[in-house]
Amino acid sequence: MTEYRLAKATELDQLKAFLFHHGANPWNHLPAAGVDAEFALIAKEKASALVAYSDATVVGLGIFYHPNYLPKNFLEYSQGRSAIYIAEVVVHRDYSGQGIGTNLLKDIIQRSPRLGAEILLVDRHAENAGSAGMMLKAGFKELATFVDLDRRDFGNFSTTVLSFELI
Repeated sequence: MTEYRLAKATELDQLKAFLFHHGANPWNHLPAAGVDAEFALIAKEKASALVAYSDATVVGLGIFYHPNYLPKNFLEYSQGRSAIYIAEVVVHRDYSGQGIGTNLLKDIIQRSPRLGAEILLVDRHAENAGSAGMMLKAGFKELATFVDLDRRDFGNFSTTVLSFELI
């Protein structure tokens, strides 16, 4: 059985290693400085890490920024509403295809109203079929796709932004 809970401060180094090990692939943009900045936000309680465990094994990780810490490049998609940005959803390679990523997204959706969010935003490489399926299963809708040479160096070099409306 998989348990979902917020990460403890003592787990952050382990979770960062998990992210780099299981999240690194041609679809994901994981610059070390950017990941360090995300984990600094978590340590300052400006973002949260949601962890999926199977027994004592980390099998999934979701990182989401709290409202008021939305990255500037997502402001236009929030349309002035209080928004949560889901920065990472990564599943352990040995556990893919079991719905863990979708359940991480659904859990974040359930937690979001308590943080004052009205909308959730997430993005992915436009051609990443696995992420697309996970996000659509969780109820996210596509908003825009654009060439993103700063973050994409594979495939069609494009990012797709998706949203989930809470209100």
